Amino acid sequence: MAFGRILLGWAVVGAWLAAWALGERRITGAGRFPFAELPRLAGEALLLALLAALWFGSLGSGEWWLIFGLLGALMAWPLATLLDGARILRVVVAGGLLAWMLRA
Repeated sequence: MAFGRILLGWAVVGAWLAAWALGERRITGAGRFPFAELPRLAGEALLLALLAALWFGSLGSGEWWLIFGLLGALMAWPLATLLDGARILRVVVAGGLLAWMLRA
């Protein structure tokens, strides 16, 4: 898998996660986007991109939504609010973006 495709996937997923964080802050009324959160989001996007590269490059080629759904549930656990459940969706969409970008 080309390194450039992984970097592009990282950038797209990073933008998605930043957009999600901004939308979440607007919905909950938590204020403006905290730019101090960008390194954490970039790291999360990088780990998701590397997992996707491993998944699509060697481990499996189908049912991407299942692996990213389970990963999202693990990241959001325990599910105490509806927003926690919606956070699973953000990881599934990130996985879909990576599936679209990294599949051969």
